[in-house]
Amino acid sequence: MEIKEKSNMNLTEYIGSESIHLIAGRYNNVIVDGKVFLHNVRSIHFANGDGYHVEFVCYDKTMNTQELYVYNVSSIVVESVYGEQQLFLDEN
Repeated sequence: MEIKEKSNMNLTEYIGSESIHLIAGRYNNVIVDGKVFLHNVRSIHFANGDGYHVEFVCYDKTMNTQELYVYNVSSIVVESVYGEQQLFLDEN
């Protein structure tokens, strides 16, 4: 399913559903279980059929992917949505 995510959007209700593709931003910051911070998240896949083992697919600026697995997930929140990479912003 495709979701047009926004900052502070809670995706917990989708845990265990079909794969989620985040379409609003290219570099989404996501917080898992209130303590795991992930950057550049574009897709979320639920593994093992139970929904609580989650694969997060992240893209870097060259569009290479990296998959991260988090087990026993109970909450997923999109902290912020970016159209371009802005993890660290230097105003000087």
